[in-house]
Amino acid sequence: MADVLIRMKLAIIRHSMTGGKAAWMFTGAIFGLLFATATIWLTFVDIAKPGVLGDLLACVWAMWMLGWVVGPLWGGSAVLRADHFALLPLPRRKLAVGLLGAAFVGITTAVTALAFLSLITYAAHLGVVPALIAVPAAAGELVFVVLLSRVAYALFGFVATSRIGAAITGVLFAAMIVLSQSGWMIIVAVIYSDVLSTGFSSSFSTTLRWIPSSWGVVAVDAADHGDWLLVLGALAGLAVLIGLLLLIWAATLGTPRRSRVTIRGTSHAPVPTGGLFAGPTGAVFRKELRTWWRDPLRTTTATVPIAWALFTALLPLTFDAKELLPWAGPAVALFAITSACNLYSQDGTALWQTITAGTEHADVRGRQWAYLAVFGPISIALSIGFTVWSGLTWAWPWVAATVPALLGGGAGLIIYASVAAMVPGPDAHRRPDNPLERADTTGQSHVLFWLGLIPVAPALTAVILGDQFDLPVLLWAGGPISLATGIALAWWLGSAARNKLTAKGAEMLHIMRTGRNTAAGRAAAAGGTKIEVSKRDATIAGLCWVGGPILLFPQGLVPLVFILTGVDVKSWFLAMYLPHEWGTPVAGVSLLIGIFLCAQAILIAARNKNIAAQREAAAARERDEAAGGDPAQHHQLESV
Repeated sequence: MADVLIRMKLAIIRHSMTGGKAAWMFTGAIFGLLFATATIWLTFVDIAKPGVLGDLLACVWAMWMLGWVVGPLWGGSAVLRADHFALLPLPRRKLAVGLLGAAFVGITTAVTALAFLSLITYAAHLGVVPALIAVPAAAGELVFVVLLSRVAYALFGFVATSRIGAAITGVLFAAMIVLSQSGWMIIVAVIYSDVLSTGFSSSFSTTLRWIPSSWGVVAVDAADHGDWLLVLGALAGLAVLIGLLLLIWAATLGTPRRSRVTIRGTSHAPVPTGGLFAGPTGAVFRKELRTWWRDPLRTTTATVPIAWALFTALLPLTFDAKELLPWAGPAVALFAITSACNLYSQDGTALWQTITAGTEHADVRGRQWAYLAVFGPISIALSIGFTVWSGLTWAWPWVAATVPALLGGGAGLIIYASVAAMVPGPDAHRRPDNPLERADTTGQSHVLFWLGLIPVAPALTAVILGDQFDLPVLLWAGGPISLATGIALAWWLGSAARNKLTAKGAEMLHIMRTGRNTAAGRAAAAGGTKIEVSKRDATIAGLCWVGGPILLFPQGLVPLVFILTGVDVKSWFLAMYLPHEWGTPVAGVSLLIGIFLCAQAILIAARNKNIAAQREAAAARERDEAAGGDPAQHHQLESV
């Protein structure tokens, strides 16, 4: 059973690793290898006080376990799901063992296995016997985290069927993102504290070693001290825990469909007859507000940006730093773009109602107004409240120059991305019991995060110039410029999305129903050339979309602004670590390279689009030739 599922998963991964998805997987593998290497390197650090290195390793392994627990929230649906085998007469436990074997096939598991070799390198310093004990302990810990991930995913899905559970899921998801992006703060705190010399407190060390992810370290240290009863207890406890998790996971695989949670709103609400809420646009606006309030998936979508912004702004308070507090509001507006970038896919094939009624304009504008109603008030409130709390009066013009542009630009970007870059997922009326089974929009979210920074460029340019030349009028002109930019982008991108929805609505509906582009389907049905872009070009474009924005913004534009304004924040900005005479040129070169890479990605996308159009034209000519000029046969081929 396991070997069949493993081959099936390998085949799916092999055929799905194309284009941008392959680039994202490659990038994730690189970062994972860096983290795994750092974990192994930790075991070679020379620490005088006994036991400190074991505590540090246990702490790092707890972070890996946490990543496995909340990591599945990031990628959406698993490659192989239990409902794929619902019609097969397979016992639950047999299916669980098979899926567990298939779970070990993947980049994430391979990277984690490499990181868990750190237990063996740690034990090798203690002697041969501890090293031998470390081998089964490390293998058991790997099986444990994989099983824990599957069980936690099922439990998260059960909890997320309600609004409160969906909000909790969103908070955990945001915490994982903040931990991954700001984990360096914890490392800095450990380095500059006395932990490396004095060690953790006895209570913290004891609590840490009671966590199952630390039981491998406990077994190795016990073998070093000759406490064989504790060695057997730790390994046996790990084996029992693995067995319990396997039974729990097996029990969740074949459970009957649970009744859906019905979240009811106000009954007999009067229908508005005038004002903003009247007419087709108002009807879509009211429908979208109810969806944002009632749908657990939308609740998670709305919770993640707010929690991410709060965690990001409040985390530096552990260092008594308030510089990020004014940016909590802009952070909500920015991250909301990445979270709400697939609205039409969430509604599924209900799009046919919009297409048949011809209400594309009202649908687009209503969704934009609802997006602003959901994220606008919280962004503005956090901007004002946290800026007052911080006491940083210099931040007012900067905040005023970012929030309107981010909200307006976001309202345009999310609706255009939902149409132009829609990722099909489970249909709304056929959505699985687990709301986390959704479309994987990782690539779109990463791209939109950096594109979302572009709308603030005109307003921030005015603020920077006003600050540099001490011109208050120009300094405060950033707010009106930002407002005008936001309105213009929301209107322009909304109009572009409406036109694209009108022209490509039927194709979007077909993609949501079948997961396949209509042009490719017609060409395959007609026996013509299959339309697919070059894998090499698609991979290069994906890498350019990853590296270009990183060099353009965090390694180019941001440090350049910091150097010009005298802000001394190093973080992960390379130019800020260099001498002043080298910082500006490095930031400028990074900016130019980032622009070049983004331009290359756009050119490759345009070229592939032209190639696809040419191949579709060739396929159409082949269909005409096959029909022999007979209109009836031509109509039949078009229907196919």
